[in-house]
Amino acid sequence: MIKSFEKNIDDLKFQIELGVTETIKSNINENLNNPDLEENIFINDQNDLSEIKNLEDLKSYIENYDKCELKNTSRSTVFCDGNSKSKIMLIGEAPGNQEDIEGKPFVGKSGKLLDKILEFININRKNCYIINIIPWRPPGNRNPTTKEIRQCLPFVKKHIELVKPDILVLVGSISAKSILDKDIGITKLRGEWHIYKDKKLEIPALPIFHPAYLLRRPTSKSLVMKDILLLNRKIQYKE
Repeated sequence: MIKSFEKNIDDLKFQIELGVTETIKSNINENLNNPDLEENIFINDQNDLSEIKNLEDLKSYIENYDKCELKNTSRSTVFCDGNSKSKIMLIGEAPGNQEDIEGKPFVGKSGKLLDKILEFININRKNCYIINIIPWRPPGNRNPTTKEIRQCLPFVKKHIELVKPDILVLVGSISAKSILDKDIGITKLRGEWHIYKDKKLEIPALPIFHPAYLLRRPTSKSLVMKDILLLNRKIQYKE
């Protein structure tokens, strides 16, 4: 009884931190933990996405999607930034606080560093296109869970299908592992080209360190510059 009371108090404190003013029952998401139900939801989402034919409809679909709990704790749905007609697509991990406020990917300190890195080979937001694996900020900037990534990855795949970029740049470990379906870290994935495959698409993909990682470990910037030169050579080859 005491443990149950303490859990209810902890739940109430968490709700207050999120700004929730109504009581939420602790069993509200019990059904979501059912593997069969989750699989049915996943299949239904795939079917819904197959009907989408343009970016405007995809954006509307994601903004109205209510099956991912992250949406309930976020200010914004961070859909994209940049030029959708560009042949270079960057895929980040998830929005941070500033991205959540502005509704655009990579606009905080990490974004400013990413802009500087890309400027080295004359890439900017007018000639590239940027999205995230997760369109909603995880609470406290934590890493998204496996379930959250699985929920949102179909959005990303549809995004890629609609834009049809020539090159993918996978920014950070979560992005690289999710898009390439690999279970190894960014330190082993970076430094070489991979191939993203989905349906009839086969697109060269280059994993790079996330700029947030570089802010913590500036000594790794030289490795990113090597990767950026790899990217530049691929761009020139494509031209």
